Amino acid sequence: MKFLLIRNDNIGDLACTTPLIEVLRKTFPEATIDFLGNEYNIDLVRHDPRLSRLWSYGKAKHVHGLWKKIKAWIHKVIVLLQLRQQHYDSVIIAVPVFNKRTTGLACWIKPRTIYGAPSQQHRLPKNYHPVVIDQNDPHVLQVLTYARAFDINFPAPEAMSLFLSEEEKKSLVAERALVPGNSSLPIIGLQISARRPKQRWTFEQWSQLITALLPHARLRLLWSPGSAGALQHPGDDELAEQLAAVFPALLANPTTNLRHLMVAFSACDLIVGSDGGAMHIAAALDVATVTLFGDIDPTVWRPYSKKGVAISSPTDTLSDLDPIVVAKKVIEII
Repeated sequence: MKFLLIRNDNIGDLACTTPLIEVLRKTFPEATIDFLGNEYNIDLVRHDPRLSRLWSYGKAKHVHGLWKKIKAWIHKVIVLLQLRQQHYDSVIIAVPVFNKRTTGLACWIKPRTIYGAPSQQHRLPKNYHPVVIDQNDPHVLQVLTYARAFDINFPAPEAMSLFLSEEEKKSLVAERALVPGNSSLPIIGLQISARRPKQRWTFEQWSQLITALLPHARLRLLWSPGSAGALQHPGDDELAEQLAAVFPALLANPTTNLRHLMVAFSACDLIVGSDGGAMHIAAALDVATVTLFGDIDPTVWRPYSKKGVAISSPTDTLSDLDPIVVAKKVIEII
């Protein structure tokens, strides 16, 4: 059997797809299980032993300049031509809602069968098998529904799962040693970035949390690198600099890429942050998480892990959640 899984959207969504990868590999231990992502998310599964081969392409909308867009388009065409030559038995569009563009991409690859979400508005290819998905389930279980199409009877995995390389594992001791403070105290990572305005805390609120936690733990700031004014990928360098200036006991080294972020998460005992892809990554690395929710439904989007705790704002805006409430819960956990 030759499978191709497609998950070409966000990094958190890819992390939520790993339980499906796990049950496919357990059911078909000798199968080819390839994965198609994009250049932004593919590093998450760079060292996943369950996958046979990784494919990725850059999206033209993510680059600026005509020539760069042309190069991205040419590279995507080359990748799709190579995928078409693989003669896959099944392509699984591992997204719980119908996507016309990704369905067209799967058709181009010409597998025997395509599995994806149903659609009443679009004409589906003859080899397309719609899989009915309960949109009220946690996102991980929505994606895992695709396992039913192959009569898989394994119980649902209890957590997501991502993998570090052996070299990355060896670097964890040195990574932990970077965090200043008493080495007997646990390390808490504070993931301060959030794309959605209603999922953000202010400088003052992060300061309150840090002040409450410093006597109990060593702290590391984690954030999306870059300026808040960047058009393509806004970051939180300014917020991190402000907090580091006020709290010199923090480690505020930026992570340079997705793999470095994974190592930084793995070197922490607990990650605190608002809902987003980073929190799903931390949970998939088996790190305890405290995830803060504003206008996002935690029933669907809380990190899928036994070590995960969700705290919701009393309103749909995270700025209405008192940092002291969060600090008390974090101290209780550690």
